[in-house]
Amino acid sequence: MATLLDALDAAVNHHMSGRLIEAAALYRLVLSVEPAQPVALHLLGVLKAQRGAFEAAVPPLCRSLRLRPEAAQLWAHQAGVLRALARPEEAAAAARLALALDPALDDALDHLGAAQHALAAYDPARAWLARAARLRPGHPDTLLNLGTVLRDQRRFVEAEACFDAALALRPNHAETQLARAVGHLVRGDLRTGWEGFEWRWRRFPTPPWAGEPAGESLEGRTILLHAEQGFGDTIQFARYAPLVAQAGGRVVLEVHPLLVRLLKPLEVAAPNLRVVEQGPEPTPHDLHCPLMSLPRAFGTDLGSVPTQASYLSADPEDAARQGGRFAAEGAFRVGLVWAGNPKHRNDRNRSIAVGRLGPLLSVPGVRVFSLQTGDARDQLPPGVPDLIEGVRDFADTAAILSHLDLVIAVDTAIVHLAGALGVPTWLLLPYAPDWRWLLDRADSPWYPSLRLFRQPRPGDWDTVLATVADALAHRAP
Repeated sequence: MATLLDALDAAVNHHMSGRLIEAAALYRLVLSVEPAQPVALHLLGVLKAQRGAFEAAVPPLCRSLRLRPEAAQLWAHQAGVLRALARPEEAAAAARLALALDPALDDALDHLGAAQHALAAYDPARAWLARAARLRPGHPDTLLNLGTVLRDQRRFVEAEACFDAALALRPNHAETQLARAVGHLVRGDLRTGWEGFEWRWRRFPTPPWAGEPAGESLEGRTILLHAEQGFGDTIQFARYAPLVAQAGGRVVLEVHPLLVRLLKPLEVAAPNLRVVEQGPEPTPHDLHCPLMSLPRAFGTDLGSVPTQASYLSADPEDAARQGGRFAAEGAFRVGLVWAGNPKHRNDRNRSIAVGRLGPLLSVPGVRVFSLQTGDARDQLPPGVPDLIEGVRDFADTAAILSHLDLVIAVDTAIVHLAGALGVPTWLLLPYAPDWRWLLDRADSPWYPSLRLFRQPRPGDWDTVLATVADALAHRAP
């Protein structure tokens, strides 16, 4: 028994000293002898979470909780892991159990506030995080979480104070820098926002392009423009690729395979631009620039967004093939997307339950088609044709959109595709929108064909859908 306790003590010492590999080995050694050792289970789960293996952290934490359900800190750690896994309801429940055992447990207060924020319960989130801040003033994680809630409540001065205080403690903390940058971007302070937004991207061995404001020439050099986030981000910022080509040099635009055919036509207007498929290793180059850093490289502000009615187009042969789907349709044609990728960090707030779509599906003179992808496609409303069947890539989707009168969608890649094609699009937005849609305006400087419909209060999709249905009734023939 003494040997087992010695091994556990040694594991804890390694863990506290940051020697996680050694600590994990000793926790497993203890558990091989005593599989129900609750402290080893608990701390092994914490260690896995610290290494980013959140799914793997859940089983040992759950086993430890069954052995020690009265351990408040254990419930708080479980809440933190569930938060990281984007399971906010479960995280909130675990945090509440922790607080029932220890009402002053600051970790649990912090996790409960952050989970409530993820559920768009902004007032309760702020209250819980304010309590946490009183218990541990100056804690950078609490300041970050509280600042993020205040930002999404549009209390920007208070949010900025939280971010500044957190950054005074951790100047190089990327998540805090990004949270502050988003606050500037959503208010339209783009140039300040772009600077902070640079904290998001992975480093390359080649130097980044400083861009036009710095006067850095591309002549005689190859620059790699690389996609880094979602499909919509790539489509939105691909508009800059021809502008980079005009700056000289050789330009390689590296994108996901599903976007290659869609973006290939950009080569026509810029002979020194190549669109290639993203692979495991980057294409040889001298300089690089992430696509979402191009607005910074060109000094973009709200008055200088490179806006065209359309900068992409559907392939004529693809469009002709897709036209057969609509041969017998004479009504006003509307493509609908009601849900995004469930793995997106904000999907809970941006997606709409299919049962709420009734007002849109019953407008006279309108024929609604589904453009929905992913798991939500299985919930297709009765009588709504599925246009995604047989689609190979975004070029095929572009061909389908060319036959629609209107697209109505939540904040997903289809909005960016429709906007880039110049297809009339109505975008349905949550109360705290993604930064690129700004605040309190019905148009977008990025896409002239977009009209924005916003929640008047967090979670209020019913008002949005009623407003859209009324607008659709007046627009439809």
